[in-house]
Amino acid sequence: MSHGSVEWLLRTRASANGLDRPADEAGSGGVADVVRRTVGLQAQSWRGAAHAVRARSTATTWADVVQAREVDRCVVRGWFQRGTLQLVATSDAGWLLELLGPGLIRGTERRYGELGLSAETRERAVDVLESCLAANGPAGRAAIGELFVSEGLLPSPRGQAVYALIRHAGLLGRVCYGPGYDAAETWVSVESWLGKPLSALAAPAALAAEGPATAETLARRYLAAYGPATAADLATWSGLSVPVSRRAIEAVADRVVTVEGSPYAMVGEPGESESVRLLGEFDAYLLGYRDRRLMVPEAYARQIHPGGGMLKPAIVQAGRVIGTWTHDGPTAARNLTLWPTESANLTPEQSDQSRFAQ
Repeated sequence: MSHGSVEWLLRTRASANGLDRPADEAGSGGVADVVRRTVGLQAQSWRGAAHAVRARSTATTWADVVQAREVDRCVVRGWFQRGTLQLVATSDAGWLLELLGPGLIRGTERRYGELGLSAETRERAVDVLESCLAANGPAGRAAIGELFVSEGLLPSPRGQAVYALIRHAGLLGRVCYGPGYDAAETWVSVESWLGKPLSALAAPAALAAEGPATAETLARRYLAAYGPATAADLATWSGLSVPVSRRAIEAVADRVVTVEGSPYAMVGEPGESESVRLLGEFDAYLLGYRDRRLMVPEAYARQIHPGGGMLKPAIVQAGRVIGTWTHDGPTAARNLTLWPTESANLTPEQSDQSRFAQ
């Protein structure tokens, strides 16, 4: 077992996560490359997901991200890791839901009960929703709420039960996000949107050779994109249990490196990144681990994670957060603020932000 420093750990993680920009293809192909390498990007904020693509590629634009999702459909937005919104490669969507979906649904049973959504109601709602979207095309939340009321599934077209039923259909692989975002976001039938059910989509060659999706498959992909990491990190990122994550990590890790007395698993030979990057809100790099304290100085943690489930845009150098910034969609970066003890050349990133917006 070898040893490494915290600085080495963060530089290596940043490189594995694509922050040294290994993706150099333009257009939808470049977007899909980034999303595939990271096994998905958090897409709770559509803007944040787009900025995550920019931070990991050299040639993609905001328009490319929209094209990849809404026209070429080589990436899909739906509920995957942790049951949260993700932008994943279309070729990964089927096996990810096959592996994670059943557990995520079981983990939501209590919430379904609180909302008065029985198994029968959920089953009917999924069938009704999928049929309507297949027949009529994309629909927004208000229209879907009215549909559920008209079918006697809900007493009101408003409230959290509407979203819970849409999400349930998503976890079953029947519904995903369609065109538009923010107030204009819509949902679509997966089979109509992608041309076939998720179970019939082409899986990566390595997965096809291994057979059914397994926790080991996901652990290998996770370590390649987020390692060095621990079983607890994999569990936090994926939604798998810690025991399952531990067995999977042990089965696939090439080696283990000790950092400050704790073991971290790795696969392959990742590089090290010294790069400065502007990461958007809810960036995958900051959501890939159980504990962000190694990446975010304690004195500034609340500026990045103020509470209420928010995770702010961050300036990262060599894998460590050194400041904050803001944006308004694809426009140029604003309010770049470094911590008092930090220094970095931000001009290249500001210029690239402007390029990305064009």
